Amino acid sequence: MSVEDSAIAKSVGEQEERDRTHADMALLQVLQKGIKISKHDADYHELDSKPVSEENCAKCKFNLGDEKKCHLVEGEINNERGISKFFSAKGVGMLPGDIVWDYIKRTGKKLQFDAGDVIDKGADGFQCKDCKYYLYYKKCLLIKGDFLPEMSCGYIVKIGNGTEL
Repeated sequence: MSVEDSAIAKSVGEQEERDRTHADMALLQVLQKGIKISKHDADYHELDSKPVSEENCAKCKFNLGDEKKCHLVEGEINNERGISKFFSAKGVGMLPGDIVWDYIKRTGKKLQFDAGDVIDKGADGFQCKDCKYYLYYKKCLLIKGDFLPEMSCGYIVKIGNGTEL
């Protein structure tokens, strides 16, 4: 199982805003409050062995695999054995980047650079230049700051995926 699974889950898929789930609404709440959900409140736990089912943090659209972080749950998470009540697989609800876009439309405020989990070089196919929110003059519709085409963030939505702008 590859941590890249979470990159695909959070950036690729068809959706409609009416498909928003309880977990998607939790992300909106985290964005509004600026505080992640405690592991206790998220019912985050780690299984003693690799899970038999496909449900673990590495398969979740809220997972930041390389950073061992989650968009929703505070602290370090275990990609292979971790799970919370907010597990959301590819194709379930809205893509995290589109949830952020919805938040920005409602509030008129972009995310701060550090809140975007920005990295200097994203994996091939998951870079700013591949994202529908990237503007080719080093700007992003979601996050404040300057971005080079090879950079990436935790909210990338691949061109041609998610809700229409």
